[in-house]
Amino acid sequence: MDIFRSLRRFSFHLAIYLFIVALIAAGSVLLKVYGPPRYIYSDDSWKDSTPYVPQTDVKYDLLLDQHSHTKYSDGKLTVRQNIEWHLALGFKVVVISDHNTLKNSEEIQLLANEYANRCIVIQGMEWTTNRVHLNFIGIKNWTLEIPWNPTNDEIRQAIDEVHRQNGTVTFNHPGYTRRTSEENVPSNELLYSWGVDYFEVMNGLDFDEGSYNFVKSHNNTVGMISGTDMHSPAKQDGGRVFAWTAINITDFSKEAVMNTLRNYSTEIVINQFGIENQGKYEYNKLYDYLAPFYQIGDAIVYYHLSSDQYGGYADRVILYVFLSYSALFFVVLEAVLAFRRSLRNK
Repeated sequence: MDIFRSLRRFSFHLAIYLFIVALIAAGSVLLKVYGPPRYIYSDDSWKDSTPYVPQTDVKYDLLLDQHSHTKYSDGKLTVRQNIEWHLALGFKVVVISDHNTLKNSEEIQLLANEYANRCIVIQGMEWTTNRVHLNFIGIKNWTLEIPWNPTNDEIRQAIDEVHRQNGTVTFNHPGYTRRTSEENVPSNELLYSWGVDYFEVMNGLDFDEGSYNFVKSHNNTVGMISGTDMHSPAKQDGGRVFAWTAINITDFSKEAVMNTLRNYSTEIVINQFGIENQGKYEYNKLYDYLAPFYQIGDAIVYYHLSSDQYGGYADRVILYVFLSYSALFFVVLEAVLAFRRSLRNK
């Protein structure tokens, strides 16, 4: 009977321990995605910045970023702050591509009109699924379901809908995508046959040579493009810019930009060292108190990454340390409780 009682007690304690660990893990992930940011920006953060001009031999009219995020999904900036950041980094065409939402569309349209003399702001959306992330540029609305694990037909249907709206489709961060879910990702050839217009050959610092060579081999029937994938101006969130997409246009308008994109007339300007401009900001002291939980959440979110370039190894170490210390704490606590019970029974 004592053995069964001890086993039942241990099982109860183990269940509580696992529940607490799961609670900490879930809370940390939510904190990482939706928690208060490390840096607090304002609409005037880049007010005094001189726009950056990359050194290049490429002849262009405008520099474009096809991939960035705001607070409408998992970004840290408002739409206005996103635009101001882009202007400071030398971009004149900004595509706002929040994950799976067009709730930002009204604000984007208002600010596109307000900034019409300074830059061209275009509605986009990052169609985010377990199989592939596609950037839809220049769409007006979206009514189709966005499945987590889409079939080939559902991917093709989504691409067709974008083209019906005279938009363009980009395969986002192909290198990252293939590293994290290689078996489930459609091939470049298949995506091309379905009508994908662009391959994001530069996503932040990540250059995808396979997609670059694929585009080069297809004789101007598909294009290459770059994206900052900016979530915040901090360098670890896409805030360090390594590439700009250079385009030439007939007039300063969204329609001219879209026509250029539909003709695959793009070139990539690269700065291998990267440029960062965090502007003026306030440091959020609350972040320091919650930093361990941010790190745990970050480690869980990016656990599946295998490339140390993206912090995959470091994230795994953090996760292993957290699990090891929590397990050690549980074992030590159980040993102490067992020792106290043995003293009481004497």
